[in-house]
Amino acid sequence: MKFKKESAFTLIELLVVIAIIAILAAILFPVFGRARENARRSSCQSNLKQAALGVLQYSQDYDERFPSGVTNNVPGSLGWATSIQPYVKSTQLFQCPSEPNGPSTTPTPPDTTSSYTDYYYNAMLSFNGDYANPDFSTGISLSAAINPTLTVMLGDGRGDGSTASYRSNGCGTAGNQTLSNPNFANCGSVASTPPGAFASVGGLGGINSRAWQRHLEGTNLAFADGHVKWYRGQNTAGASPTVIGSTQIYNPRAGFNRSGQSPTFNATNENDS
Repeated sequence: MKFKKESAFTLIELLVVIAIIAILAAILFPVFGRARENARRSSCQSNLKQAALGVLQYSQDYDERFPSGVTNNVPGSLGWATSIQPYVKSTQLFQCPSEPNGPSTTPTPPDTTSSYTDYYYNAMLSFNGDYANPDFSTGISLSAAINPTLTVMLGDGRGDGSTASYRSNGCGTAGNQTLSNPNFANCGSVASTPPGAFASVGGLGGINSRAWQRHLEGTNLAFADGHVKWYRGQNTAGASPTVIGSTQIYNPRAGFNRSGQSPTFNATNENDS
């Protein structure tokens, strides 16, 4: 009488297969995670692009002036984000897909609750030019921005406690309705520091390190001409990382002669202020 021999995997063979699957998973999961974050970065760039176009459309209807850094002088409006709402017709685009905090529970303008927008607005686009007595109540004209391709308009910011008037000048930030804030206390001194030292934004301006590193250790910026670009961070392990590799994002006290082709919060000055 003949017996049929049944074939089966041995324990060693099963362990080898499991080990191979584990190795493949360890290799592929980071790839999948990076692909997902790439998609989120692209979605964020799309949000910033739409918001930037909304700002430019607003400007066309208001004597070619940018929205003011604070809009308590506009009836029913409590921030630049509500000023452009008729043009973008969306509140979700103010939410970065990589920001863990959810949108405001009261998204209909006017809105004073936190987390209305994850993106900051460059307050220098509505600056009166007086560093001693700053006023952000009136937007500058489009023609006053001498290098719009380098002047930051919007960027990845903090999502916690940011109202519709969330704005920064690269030195300080403010989400309230005061005309004089943000101030220039963190800008540093032109005379007492080496070129470029005081001008780096780094983790200053209320734009915390999480925002600088939000997208694959980099950040998205929209510029005054409407284009959007991602910049890789540098020193991302630090508490206040600088941005854009070996160069910098410059604060508004550095003129275009100093900042060169680097992004800057400055909009109207060729020389240091």
